[in-house]
Amino acid sequence: MLSVYDEFAGVGGSSEGLTKVPGTQLIFAANHNPQAVASHAANFPGVDHFEGDVARADITKFPRADIFWASPSCPPWSNARGKRRDFDHSTQGVLFWEEQPDPETKRARALMEEVPRYLRAMNLRGRPVLAGVVENVIECRKWDQWNRWITEIRAEGYETRVIALNSMHVTAARSLRAPQSRNRLFVAYWHTSLGRTPDWNKWLRPTAWCTTCEMRVTALQVFKKPGTDMGAYGKYGQYYYRCPHVKCRNAIVEPDVISASAAIDWSLQGTRIADRSEPLADATMERIRVGIAKYARPMTVPAGGTWRNDASPIDRPMPTRTTRETDGLAVPPLLVPTEGRDGKVATSVRDPLRTQTARNETGLAIPPFHISLRGGGAKNAAHSIKEPVGTVTASGNHHGLVTGQTLLIPYYSNGTARPVQEPVGTVTTRDRWSLAEVASSVDLADVRFRMLEPCEIGRAMAFPDTYIVHGNKRDRVRQYGNAVTPPVAEVLISALVETITGTALDREATA
Repeated sequence: MLSVYDEFAGVGGSSEGLTKVPGTQLIFAANHNPQAVASHAANFPGVDHFEGDVARADITKFPRADIFWASPSCPPWSNARGKRRDFDHSTQGVLFWEEQPDPETKRARALMEEVPRYLRAMNLRGRPVLAGVVENVIECRKWDQWNRWITEIRAEGYETRVIALNSMHVTAARSLRAPQSRNRLFVAYWHTSLGRTPDWNKWLRPTAWCTTCEMRVTALQVFKKPGTDMGAYGKYGQYYYRCPHVKCRNAIVEPDVISASAAIDWSLQGTRIADRSEPLADATMERIRVGIAKYARPMTVPAGGTWRNDASPIDRPMPTRTTRETDGLAVPPLLVPTEGRDGKVATSVRDPLRTQTARNETGLAIPPFHISLRGGGAKNAAHSIKEPVGTVTASGNHHGLVTGQTLLIPYYSNGTARPVQEPVGTVTTRDRWSLAEVASSVDLADVRFRMLEPCEIGRAMAFPDTYIVHGNKRDRVRQYGNAVTPPVAEVLISALVETITGTALDREATA
């Protein structure tokens, strides 16, 4: 068995995925947060845990592992924080009156150094790590110390691969799929002594339907700007996917996804807006109005001051989950941003959920689309839910769609409601998404609205319903939003295990 050490393991998304890979055994996990350690230990009771600041620990006493997964703190790097980033010039001198990096940002940079530090320690022990993965947000690539940092890893005897990957495009053999759009940076590395290179084409290329070739293909990732190796997926991102066949001139294709509706518990009705004890913010109400006018269908919506802009249908993947509750659901279902940033729009539940942060900032509104609930701006923005229903999986109870439509609504000012047929937006560490439903007559007073529940956010992160997460609602959302989606960890570790052992693994689930 190949031993694995999961550093900065959090609630255990990476552990959940990598332990699905045949021939691996998780032996050690480390994290500074006591609650996250307790949650991790509840799901992996046979694993040794270190609770504390890894940067201050004597890692020479840590166990040596064949595979090393590390997820250094990502929020200080991320645009989702809504703070000015300065890590692209972190070593430049500053005038005495200029703002200094906050302690959390300094710590995030320091934690990146823990990766080469552990690799170096194991080399000095005479038993090098065979392979590993570093996970972070895509903004980390702009760090002005990036070249120096990755060179240190290579100097320890490793080849490296920088990978831009969105969770909604990943299909693993044994893990659940993530109905969430979550762009992340990964650095995979493997020891040169292995004499093999991972088959990244096998593990990273998503399936897609090429309308010109009239066939399903394994799509090619293409960056819009030559020489770029990192960025977000999509129309306004840095890369897209193309068909590998020349007869269609390598047409742009959309990889298969599952919608945010797969994560929604349709047995939970929400409260009529007219019956709420506290009225929704004016900006949120306006986003719901716009979403209903455009779609009158379910959407997920960014909420709670996050960076995300649009609500989305729940038949698309959810946006990236962060450590905050940032998505809401509206009926006809829309995902509605509820955080207080400008430019957020409600979106259909046919889309993936947006990225989950550490807060729940998305509401669910029925009719379906996503809108922002806090602050002003982008009140006329909402996203369609007309994406193919075929992307919706069988998970979840969809009976609620018969009499009304649902929207996911972001709880922040620059979010828009979205239909629940789209993937949920990124899950953060705060509660930023709510759910709104409407009756057959589109009267705002009859729209049902609620925030997404932690269990729904867990599903958007591709955790099984049986996964144990300790704490109250906010604590659970924060832990989910900080996690790695399990299918991504499974796929990346599978590629590395093949390289270590020389034995091929099944790319798809077998009966």
